[in-house]
Amino acid sequence: MITKCPETEMLLEYSAGSMQLAPSIAVTAHLNFCDACASTSKSLQDIGGHLLDQHCEEISDELLDGIFSRIDEPESQSQHNCKKNVVCQDAIADQLPPFVSGLLPQSLKWRKLSPSLRAAPINVGERRYELALHKIDAGGKVPDHDHRGQEITVVLKGSFSDEDGVYQPGDFLVREPGESHRPMAAQNDDCICLSVLEAPIKLKGLKSVLNPFLSFSPS
Repeated sequence: MITKCPETEMLLEYSAGSMQLAPSIAVTAHLNFCDACASTSKSLQDIGGHLLDQHCEEISDELLDGIFSRIDEPESQSQHNCKKNVVCQDAIADQLPPFVSGLLPQSLKWRKLSPSLRAAPINVGERRYELALHKIDAGGKVPDHDHRGQEITVVLKGSFSDEDGVYQPGDFLVREPGESHRPMAAQNDDCICLSVLEAPIKLKGLKSVLNPFLSFSPS
């Protein structure tokens, strides 16, 4: 049962098309699980479309030419290039929603962050946020950490808990700078999450000596 959803303000930003790419991917992943939020997003889009129709102004030929020229730029094409012909060969892809597995490269580059935690970056041309899969081994604990920037987590498979609750597939969590927690996966299954990071996490306690070595790669 989904207990954590995006705030209405976030759904409004998403529905208006003004959200950054990586966070919008996280919201889309959540909507694949949550019918209620998907319905709300659709309603917000319908309202926005109606308002646009009511206040639409004539668009000049010069403005249209500028828009189409930007669309035709090589950089724009590369950023919006979909990976229809790329199939991820990692076994984990079959355990994920099709929307997420469709974003994955042919080979995931996993890096071990702790004895129980691994991460694989997902490159979507994002310049501000790091988008990645995170996998916590069954029963594994993530080191206690703080956040230097916003962190969005969508549970895709399995579950994990922290000081504030238990999170199941589809749950959408947002952590802001200054908030800390220590996630732990359920004992009976690995937990796989889609994560969006605005800045590197900050480890607490004795592990804080490793903070200068933590990587952060907008993707």
